[in-house]
Amino acid sequence: MSTPPRTQLSQIFTQALQTLQAKVNSALALKPGARVPQLWVQTPDNQKAEVYPLVGDYYRVGRSSHESDIVVRNPIVSQCHLSLSRDRQHPHRFLLKDERSKNGVYIGRRAIAALTLRHGDVLTLGPPELANSVRLRYHNPPTKLIRGLRYGLYGIGGVTALAIAGIALEWTKFSVNPLPLGVQGPVMVYARDNQTPLRPLRNDVHRELKNLRDFSPYLPKAVIASEDSRYYWHLGVDPLGILRAVIVNLREGDIRQGGSTLTQQLARSLYPDYVGRSDTASRKLREAAVALKLETFYSKNELLRTYLNRVYLGIGSYGFEDAAQFYFNKSAADLDISEAATLVAILPGPNRYNPVQDYETAVQLRDRVISRMVQLGFISTDEGARARRSRIEVSPEAQEALSNTIAPYFYSYVFTELEQLLGEELAREGNFIVETGLDVAMQAQAEQALRRTIEQTGTQLNFEQGAIATLDSDTGLIRALVGGVDYGESQFNRATQAQRQPGSTFKVFAYAAALGQGISPGKTYSCEAVTWQGQRYRGCERSGGAIDMYRGMAQSENAVAIRVAQDAGLDATIDAAQRLGVQSELRASPGLVLGESEVNVLELTGAYAAIANEGLWRRPSAIARILDSGDCADPNDPQTCRVIYAVAEDSGAQRQALEPSVAQTLTVLLRGVMQGGTGSRAALGLGEFGKTGTTDEAVDLWFVGAVPSRALTTGVWLGNDDNTPTSGGSSNAAQLWRDYMRQVVQ
Repeated sequence: MSTPPRTQLSQIFTQALQTLQAKVNSALALKPGARVPQLWVQTPDNQKAEVYPLVGDYYRVGRSSHESDIVVRNPIVSQCHLSLSRDRQHPHRFLLKDERSKNGVYIGRRAIAALTLRHGDVLTLGPPELANSVRLRYHNPPTKLIRGLRYGLYGIGGVTALAIAGIALEWTKFSVNPLPLGVQGPVMVYARDNQTPLRPLRNDVHRELKNLRDFSPYLPKAVIASEDSRYYWHLGVDPLGILRAVIVNLREGDIRQGGSTLTQQLARSLYPDYVGRSDTASRKLREAAVALKLETFYSKNELLRTYLNRVYLGIGSYGFEDAAQFYFNKSAADLDISEAATLVAILPGPNRYNPVQDYETAVQLRDRVISRMVQLGFISTDEGARARRSRIEVSPEAQEALSNTIAPYFYSYVFTELEQLLGEELAREGNFIVETGLDVAMQAQAEQALRRTIEQTGTQLNFEQGAIATLDSDTGLIRALVGGVDYGESQFNRATQAQRQPGSTFKVFAYAAALGQGISPGKTYSCEAVTWQGQRYRGCERSGGAIDMYRGMAQSENAVAIRVAQDAGLDATIDAAQRLGVQSELRASPGLVLGESEVNVLELTGAYAAIANEGLWRRPSAIARILDSGDCADPNDPQTCRVIYAVAEDSGAQRQALEPSVAQTLTVLLRGVMQGGTGSRAALGLGEFGKTGTTDEAVDLWFVGAVPSRALTTGVWLGNDDNTPTSGGSSNAAQLWRDYMRQVVQ
């Protein structure tokens, strides 16, 4: 019998394991009292999680006792927030689906629409930054038999998967004796002028400790627990970890796990030119070759010491000595358990998380590291509990340095986009110069305008938060981005992360679909009440008789918008929105036309920017260019560095979403909103256009508009994180838009 091809072995092992596990699960499901999956629900007002055994096949989770099987009394939670359905092929697995909830379901900071749950998955209902978000945990540990089978099969598959011949060839192309000196550069993020850094650059001298024993004994343990628990077992490349990551990622259809060891991370850091930055199989091969060679010539302790001295920890810190001095004003030799775990928790996102600007997330990540240390027996249960009860006390110098970040919501979003463009693994390495489109003066004006509106008007009309996004209509680059009133109090970015109902601002897509089909804007529509798909909508509120699209848009008449959408079709309306850059999930129901489906501020602003740009959509982008600061013809001149990415050359960042004639007609329709229509309070007299939007009970207040002559488009949202009604209206958003835009167009 012939041996199956090497590329098929992992599939064979996976299928065999899944078949056996399904049989074991089926057998267990038949036994009375057998182990069943559980959903643990932790609300902010309860210290202990409620445990719900999942013995049925389908559950709904939400706030309403009429609509939900598992009731969670919390204002963040929707009436029916999510559903859980049993996987028939694998009875101990459940599929989670977000049932169009208002505040979303999150893993970390990533919103998800659907997910196959695995043991240990922790999710939040609502963004994790909100104080009253609800925490869910899926508890379904595998049996001892399955755990044993996994390790055995992964070992066989991993050894088979190693491309031994390729590694042997690469082995001769580099030397590891002596190790390269120095460290890579930080990630430097500059404003639009390419001269103003958004975060002050540190000029401290890099410090290293000479021996592994010079570090706090808790630090190596925390690193191994968090990053590579089999560090002292593998030879630089962990076949079990690689195969597990491959199987999990294939099964989930997404990159859920990585397979890099500490030695591979060190290989990338020490040999960036040889390993390279492209996310390809050949790069992984070179990385593996370096890791194996490092392990051949150096001891585990020597490599771990080098890693601790040189790993990038953000804020210009390379190595734990630099980070310990910066955050705690002490040597890495003197770190306690809590401090060591806090610094290690920064590793997965060194440019995005720190205990000053995002304290709550830092505590959560620290506690995960501590729990892992306890689980592996590195510290006792009592030591772990004591460390988790400790506050993270950051030095005043670090607090002052980090509080001086320009445009913190924008700065954080830069690294979200960096990961999207380069991949999470590469983005965390550092050594980049990032050029953005941020206008520092415009950003300051946006922050001041939002804060002033909240303080002067919001307190009277019961809205506490808001967001502003301003785009260059010609390029799509973000000129200003404000995700909330105070980044220090809440790092949740309401411009990019919050999914809100857009109200009447969404009507523009129905009109765009109709015009794109050749329907004349002069066609008249009845103002009488209208019924569609069993839903009845009342007649015009500000008009009577029959009116055309011009008046229908200007006066934001719902009955006319519904009839326009009937002409165009719901599918065409959704298609128009998606072509104009709306990526949020849209439901084909009549309520869609009036803003029933949630969107975010940035994508909606991008859609209006495309209308202002003759129908040419450009992806709303924080990053203009990414340069490799380790590959420069002249180290003193950043403009001689190799360009890794340029949005202007990214063909996927632009498309002709609308015919120019359609965009021009929409511009005329939307100008009517400003000239005697519902958005007259936003008028500037510069040929601007825009649209108001208000949702039921004034929960969401919107205004999105553009000044084509200045190539600027701005979206404004006002409301509350917990969806409580306001006493305001879209006129408040329009007033904020006018006050702010009047300053920036001068």
